[in-house]
Amino acid sequence: MGYIVRMPKLGLEMERGELLEWHVDEGDAVSEGETVVEVESEKSVADVDARENGVLHRVYLEAGGTVPPGTPIGIIAPADEDISDLEGEATADLEEQEAEPETKPQKSAAEPAQASSSTAETDGSTESSRTGDGGKISASPRARERADELDVDLTTVEGTGYQGAISEDDVEAAADSGGSEEGSADDVRASPRAIQRADELGVDLATVDGTGYQGAIGAADVEAAAERSDAVGSGGDARTLREERPFDGMRRTIASRLGESYREAVHVTVSREGDAEELLAAAEAADEALEADVSIQDVLLLAVSAALTEHPAFNATFEDDVHQLWEDHNVGVAVDIEQGLIAPVLEDVGGSSLTEIAKNRRELVERATSGEYTMGDLSGGTFTVTNLGVFGVESFDPVINPPQVAILGVGAIAERPVRGENDAPTWRRHLPFDLSFDHRVVDGADAARFLESLVSHVEDPWSLLPDEVPRSASDAGDATATETEMPGRRVTAHNPDGMGGRVEAGSFEWRYDEPEEAGGAETGPTPVDVFLGSLASCLSLSIRYQAEKRDVAIGAIDVTAEGAPDRGSVEHIEPTVRLETDADDETIDRIVTIGERGCHVSQLLREDLELDLSWERV
Repeated sequence: MGYIVRMPKLGLEMERGELLEWHVDEGDAVSEGETVVEVESEKSVADVDARENGVLHRVYLEAGGTVPPGTPIGIIAPADEDISDLEGEATADLEEQEAEPETKPQKSAAEPAQASSSTAETDGSTESSRTGDGGKISASPRARERADELDVDLTTVEGTGYQGAISEDDVEAAADSGGSEEGSADDVRASPRAIQRADELGVDLATVDGTGYQGAIGAADVEAAAERSDAVGSGGDARTLREERPFDGMRRTIASRLGESYREAVHVTVSREGDAEELLAAAEAADEALEADVSIQDVLLLAVSAALTEHPAFNATFEDDVHQLWEDHNVGVAVDIEQGLIAPVLEDVGGSSLTEIAKNRRELVERATSGEYTMGDLSGGTFTVTNLGVFGVESFDPVINPPQVAILGVGAIAERPVRGENDAPTWRRHLPFDLSFDHRVVDGADAARFLESLVSHVEDPWSLLPDEVPRSASDAGDATATETEMPGRRVTAHNPDGMGGRVEAGSFEWRYDEPEEAGGAETGPTPVDVFLGSLASCLSLSIRYQAEKRDVAIGAIDVTAEGAPDRGSVEHIEPTVRLETDADDETIDRIVTIGERGCHVSQLLREDLELDLSWERV
């Protein structure tokens, strides 16, 4: 049983596809699974394979032609099968599309032969031989109406549609050329687009060799003839053309999407630097400790994912006036390939281990650079990271990848002098970040807080790493060294009996207990007191960090965190900060405010923090 080969739909945003090449000729036998034709749209090229054994009976679209998805481009059927019904269906579809090119809904692409993506739009038209039925002229309703308006005799018009059908463009081209598309006594056959390009480029159609059906001249033939011409322009232009690059295919798609992004999104970019020393050390330590080729990019993706967890409004898309916040962190990683910049998506970064991130990212980049990526690799992104630092770029304004609401640009690592011990300068490497966001969806303060979180994770990435990664690369090579073991945000409370016990946190431990009236022995602070102590200590460190980063001299910092009521569930917490400093009130207020925002313990108080409680028997 035969079927109509249709232009496949290679992506949700695909509007037209270009036929690049037929791998078989009309009349050739094909086998199931054999590649029949190659097409391109958006950022992908796809091979259309035969669904069954048979013969390529009809070809409705030649190489270079572009049509919407679902449009018939050929017919495959057994050699001896009557294909009149299939031809009738295909003809009806093509004539309907010709009659209503702007309003006709796209036909479903469920029927085409299966398409498998392989590697990365030009104007064109369906070209075929013109046939008639007893001299009946085949023309679309719009073509007939236009012919009446322009007083063009349809019998003198050469149609470029299916089986020579005349379109509105054919009529207008015939009117422009004096009633015939032939255009000369030499019976030149050219498409309307070719005639237009010949006028634009000053090319004599009589000198052009056509490569279309029965020698018809297409726009590409005219452009090729113009490139071969020694003279460029007219009127004594002394310029010499080095190269002409048609703006089509992937480059046109990229331009369209960037234009859409700038027209629709309200772009704002905020920038910030972070100390990269610990990030570099963590990447080195992880690379040596894990069975994976870990790079700084992989650890940075962990930090980005952690920041997205704390600021979910950025892990989002914005379509049809709806801000959609996504659970999975599907991060697009920008890759520069020959056809342009693409952003294949690394799925579920937040739910992946560092080893999985490193492995999956490398495989994704390899598929992109080798041209073996698929449309699936480019779909479903919720946030994008683009790195121009490898080219030495220090700062730039990345363009949002719609419908996402934000993109992070990463610049080149640079050394900066910072104040060290005894005020002596020391050189440390810094990493610049540029966050572009859609101001319709999120505000500047939101973006500043996102970068604050990101930088904090970049400057202390160790808690993001798996337990088997030591604090530094040098520690991994010294198995005999006795080092302090940091908890890594993993603590254990031991309660052997009664209302007290002890907490183990890496190399450290302390007791917790309850007052006597609650059945305890008062050998240590209560768990709530321990938490208040954690909040107070974290606030002191975060405020200190912000002061040092802004070169504000501050002596001692005391933070008292008081919870109320003094028994039962805490309903209110009031921290009080006392500082030794000569800084003005405005400076102190800003440092304390930003310090509170960056305090990780303070962030634990947010309502959406997930608590995943489980139990096991011992």
